[in-house]
Amino acid sequence: MPILCLAVFPVASIARQTRSSMLEVICQDYIRTAWAKGLREGIIIMRHAIKNALIPVVTILGIILRYVVGGSVVIEIVFNIPGIGRLAVDSAVSQDYPVVQGIILLVAAIVVIINLTVDLLYGWLDPRTRYD
Repeated sequence: MPILCLAVFPVASIARQTRSSMLEVICQDYIRTAWAKGLREGIIIMRHAIKNALIPVVTILGIILRYVVGGSVVIEIVFNIPGIGRLAVDSAVSQDYPVVQGIILLVAAIVVIINLTVDLLYGWLDPRTRYD
C-alpha cells in the first residue's frame, strides 16, 4: 500500500508525458522520411523516435523523483514505517538538530545527484546539447 500511494501519481504522469512526446515525434518529417525509406517499425521507433521523445520525459522524471524523495517522509509517517523521513520528524520533535541537519544534507545531496543525472542524460539523448 505505501508503494502504491507513493507511485500512482508519478507513474501516471510519466506515462502521459511519454505518450504525448511519442505522438509529437511520430509526426515529424524525419520519421516520415524513415518510413519512406522502408525501414522497419522497430528500428524507426528505437533509433529515431525514442531518443527524441525521452527528452521531456527525463525532465519530468527528474522533477517527480524530487517529489518522491520528499513524499516518502509523509508515507513513512502515515504507514508507521521506520526510515529516514520518520527519523527526521522524530528528531525535529525532540529538538535533535544535528540529526535534522544531517538528514537535510543527505536529501539535498540526493536532489543534486538527481539533477546531475538528468543533465547527463540530456547529453546522451541529444548530442546537440553537449558542451565542448
